[in-house]
Amino acid sequence: MIAFLLFTLNTSRLSLSSLTVLGVWLKKIRKYLFGVVLFLGASVFSAILKAGPEQQAAFTPSEEITYCIDPNWAPYEAIRNGIHVGISAQYMRLIAEIADLEFTLVPTESWQQSLEYVQQGKCKVIPMLNTSDYRKQFLDFSIPYFEAPNVLVAKAGTPMLQGYSGVGNRTVGIVQGYRQVEYISRHYPGLRLKLMPSEEEGLKQLANDEFDVMVGSLMSVNMHINNLKLKDINIVGYAEPFDSLAFGVNKSFGHLVDKLNFAIERIPESRKVEIYKQWNNVQIRYSRNYTVMILSTIIMLIGLLWLISRNRHVGAYKRIINQKNEEISALQATLLEKNRTLGFLSAHDTITGLYNRNHMIQRAEEEISRFQRFQTTASLIILELTHSHDDGHSLEASSLEEPLKVVATQCLNTVREVDVVSRFSGEQFIILCPQTEVGAAKILADRLLKCVTSHYLLTDNFKVAIGMSELKQSEEFSDWMERTMKALYQSKRHGFGSVSIAP
Repeated sequence: MIAFLLFTLNTSRLSLSSLTVLGVWLKKIRKYLFGVVLFLGASVFSAILKAGPEQQAAFTPSEEITYCIDPNWAPYEAIRNGIHVGISAQYMRLIAEIADLEFTLVPTESWQQSLEYVQQGKCKVIPMLNTSDYRKQFLDFSIPYFEAPNVLVAKAGTPMLQGYSGVGNRTVGIVQGYRQVEYISRHYPGLRLKLMPSEEEGLKQLANDEFDVMVGSLMSVNMHINNLKLKDINIVGYAEPFDSLAFGVNKSFGHLVDKLNFAIERIPESRKVEIYKQWNNVQIRYSRNYTVMILSTIIMLIGLLWLISRNRHVGAYKRIINQKNEEISALQATLLEKNRTLGFLSAHDTITGLYNRNHMIQRAEEEISRFQRFQTTASLIILELTHSHDDGHSLEASSLEEPLKVVATQCLNTVREVDVVSRFSGEQFIILCPQTEVGAAKILADRLLKCVTSHYLLTDNFKVAIGMSELKQSEEFSDWMERTMKALYQSKRHGFGSVSIAP
């Protein structure tokens, strides 16, 4: 067809019919080319839509991604002579190859500056950091691709620390901007922190005793301790939580997360192990100081000889101390028994063994307080023993001792467990009935009167009078006692042998 057109165009004489044929063929060629272009475009677009992530990457042009790192966090990542080196650098080369991405380093002076840059959009991603609630405000995160423990380091002689809870009053050094700062502030607000520009600077200050404990990543701390030849710095514990490191992407470039995850999932496990072994190859050199060993041996021998020479004296001292301890124990036991006896005597009557006046007043005040708070009433019973041949003179204490004991026994056998019985004075006994109305207390008083008057020691020689009353609103103990005493006097006026109730 094209040869025909060329032949026609080169002919010096064109007839009208030839021009007509040429126009027809040109229209056919234009339609044919347009159809071919549409077919090819539709085929390519359909292939892209049907392709998986791997095939779509082939159709997507390479994207340049700016990034910032921690410039002083070797071996995880660092900047040396303007070049990004470390574990994150090797992972980024693998990810760039798998996802067809082009990474461009934006140099910074510190980790804090890197965080500020990515937040401001001066760099799109940070390749190696932990997630935190604060960072999630301005970053999207990929899946983690490297995990490492954090450790506590301190001067030699510091005991092993069980995480942050074992730090106590020690000051903790930590790199400014690290996730651990946010973690400690939230979960251990009582710890004193000192912020460092880098782990290396923090270890130097720790060696100079400017603070007590340093928090850092295991591999980084190990490397700095050996490079700086810090012989008196030791790892004394682990610091929770461990690092779970991932890419942090500025939220304005969140579409990069899927590409990064796509590449991370396709990194072979063998390559991960190879990278870890390469950067975890830390050599620890030991040096023996025989001078210290010899001096230590001499000191130990001198100490041993001194211990042997003093052994007999120490044994004698121990025997004396044991003897004194036994004497002290015996005295303490005696004192404890005396205190118990004193406590009993301070609250009990010596003749009857009942509670005394002071204890009864205290219990009555408690019952009044309970009544004022909860409106639970109480009743008071006064029993008085009088000699049948009373001529106005008091009987001798020795002649009353046995009858008083009998009354005390009868009271204890008659009242309830909740009731409080006391010898209030001379021949007067008081029974406090907590949470008891006057009706129930009257039954108890009648039963008590019967038991006392029926005893053979009391029947012929003594008379018994009982007065009782129920606690009233806003009444003090003195008022309550006075009303009950009036009831007692009324019982006496009626010839004893009866129970009178105060109005």
